[in-house]
Amino acid sequence: MMLLSQSRALTGVVIGFLLVVTSSLYAEMSLPLDPNYTIPGLVNDSTAVYAIPQFPKQPYGVPFIYPTFHTRLIRIAAVPGQSFPIESGGSGIWGGNARHHYSKDQPWNSDGSLIAILNEENGSPSALILDGDTYQVKYGKCGNYILGDDRWHPLYPNIRINARSSTLEWFDVVNCTQVRSWSLPFSTGSAFGSYEGNPSFDGRFAVMCNSDGSKLCVVDMDPQPPFAPYPDKRIGPVFTGATVSGMGFDWASVSPSGKYCVVAYDSPDTDHLRVFDINSTTLAITPRTMPTGSLECSCHTDVNDGWIYHLGHADMTLNPFDANEDVIIGQIRSGYCPSKNPGGSTFGKVVMVRLRDNTVSTVTTGTNEASPFHISTRNFMRPGWAYVTYWPGSGKKFNDEIIAVKMDGSGNVERLAQTHSNTDAGGDIGYYAEPQAVPSLDGRRVIFASNWASNCSPPCGSYDTWDIQDYAIETMPVGDLTHGGLVDFEDLEWFLLSWLDDGCVAPGWCGGSDLNQSSTVDFTDFSKFADNWLKDSF
Repeated sequence: MMLLSQSRALTGVVIGFLLVVTSSLYAEMSLPLDPNYTIPGLVNDSTAVYAIPQFPKQPYGVPFIYPTFHTRLIRIAAVPGQSFPIESGGSGIWGGNARHHYSKDQPWNSDGSLIAILNEENGSPSALILDGDTYQVKYGKCGNYILGDDRWHPLYPNIRINARSSTLEWFDVVNCTQVRSWSLPFSTGSAFGSYEGNPSFDGRFAVMCNSDGSKLCVVDMDPQPPFAPYPDKRIGPVFTGATVSGMGFDWASVSPSGKYCVVAYDSPDTDHLRVFDINSTTLAITPRTMPTGSLECSCHTDVNDGWIYHLGHADMTLNPFDANEDVIIGQIRSGYCPSKNPGGSTFGKVVMVRLRDNTVSTVTTGTNEASPFHISTRNFMRPGWAYVTYWPGSGKKFNDEIIAVKMDGSGNVERLAQTHSNTDAGGDIGYYAEPQAVPSLDGRRVIFASNWASNCSPPCGSYDTWDIQDYAIETMPVGDLTHGGLVDFEDLEWFLLSWLDDGCVAPGWCGGSDLNQSSTVDFTDFSKFADNWLKDSF
């Protein structure tokens, strides 16, 4: 509890501080993240080659500065077997696989206040919701929530869109209440687009499919005029024309705008992509005809079947540099897809395809570029940028890195961190050790998974046992407690709520106000806060 004399002393300091700073230009909490905005302070040299430093695995919940790029990282899950309190009540045990789901599944909710992660391999509860600011465990799974495969709703902070068997539902995971539900004409196998689907960016449309892709349908989850509103159930006809003889089905998803359905196939080779139109009135799915002469891969050349240029580990978004057209961005598939555009220019290793007409353009420049792994464009509040996780590639640029790259073909980048994860174990352990980085909605933070068993000095993680945790990369200045990109009055209000609190521990550190992790919020922390007042660079 704050003593009266201490309260008066702080009040005097704060008033004096504010008299100085209020003469400065005051910026809004949310900076304008237009497509040309770059996050201040990040390394943006697109050609430099950086070795991976030998760096030890850091303790849970303690922020540290990554030496290569000077970004701030924090491990947001503890080692297997360690117990933790749940803020809403009860306790849990950390599992060996405590990480986010996948690179194109947004772990942050729509306002950034919550983060959904897995807690598998002897963890309990098996699914967790963390505080989006402090990374403390806030909620376990609701007892009445039958979890299938779910995603955050893009607009409503508490809502998960959950596909389970033949039911699609909106479920409030904070208040443990089903909000909406639909009975589907087939079973989804409790998978949302076969585990890689997403809703449209406005949260209105979703494509559901069965496990082999032989049945697909579109659900309008929030009908708008002239259609009757929910609870009227608007579900399109079942489409049975997506299967291809001799090819295995991989995933299906609606495009960000809701105009298209994209289907991926994974055998005999991988990542064959087709585009289908969605009729806005009937929700019927039909193959989209591509322009004659558009850039096709050698395995599929029939423009009438909706085939487009194939990409690996891709994600979809809207392109603000092209009138918000739906696009998909992923790894170039060498060997059976052209490496140059019709004009003769060579593609980089990350390529973008416009869904409407199969127009292909390069995103990165391929000179001395390591191999990209996963691409994520879940940052739809930061348009115009894609986030790429790279494989290790000694002597190459982007070696084991996570970067953001501008989608306009300029090759402009922001270099964030190296992952230090070792996937050599193979099988499930090797798969879940893949970093599969995914940005927050505004792109200021990035979550990636790592066992921290590669290029590390002791202590190191284990690569061949379940020892996988999520890390968060933060690009905001110290003192930006609300993660708005700027140290401002909202952060000051938050800071004062914890003034002279003690017993601050990882990962919350008294709402982040214990800036030096000393266990007490005091004048040392206030000095650090004041030093960064109105700064937008870390």
